[in-house]
Amino acid sequence: MRLLTHWIPFFVYFFANTLLITHNRLWSRFSAPAQRVTIATFFCYIIAINWLCLTPTMFNFSSADKLLFYFHGAPYNLIPLQGFSQEFFLNIIMTFPLGIYLYLANHEISFAKASLIGFCFSLFIEVNQFVCDIIFHIGRVADVDDLISNTLGTMIGFALMIILDQTILHQVIKQFMLKKEKSDKLCN
Repeated sequence: MRLLTHWIPFFVYFFANTLLITHNRLWSRFSAPAQRVTIATFFCYIIAINWLCLTPTMFNFSSADKLLFYFHGAPYNLIPLQGFSQEFFLNIIMTFPLGIYLYLANHEISFAKASLIGFCFSLFIEVNQFVCDIIFHIGRVADVDDLISNTLGTMIGFALMIILDQTILHQVIKQFMLKKEKSDKLCN
């Protein structure tokens, strides 16, 4: 029974994300097949992030020796860039799609705002890992390097979409954008 408590954060966020996706009428507001692909893959992406970040640690890619601090048994790192490991680059890859989804959700936001959203998303993950490790002992490390690499991944994904949207791929990308469909035209 004790082992199951480690999975509580994942299941709580899984159900919360499911409710958010299903109860905000995205599916009915965006009826084009490509837009529905964007919504469905974003849901899968968020579930994957939850699984990667909020489940008990099953593997460890960290190869860099870091000075860790502990609070009630939960490890954390506040010293940035003590050493690079595979984990740093895997976090960039993990959040790269977030930048793409931000662009598809609203291509008119600025690069700075997309970067801030990436930072806040990463901060949310790290704080959750820290709190969940204290409460549920999921074996995660809240790490300032993850904050940096996750934000960087979001920025790279968003920047790539800006560049690709200015090429011949524009028409393809446009189909996947979650732009509001025009409803009834206003009468004069």
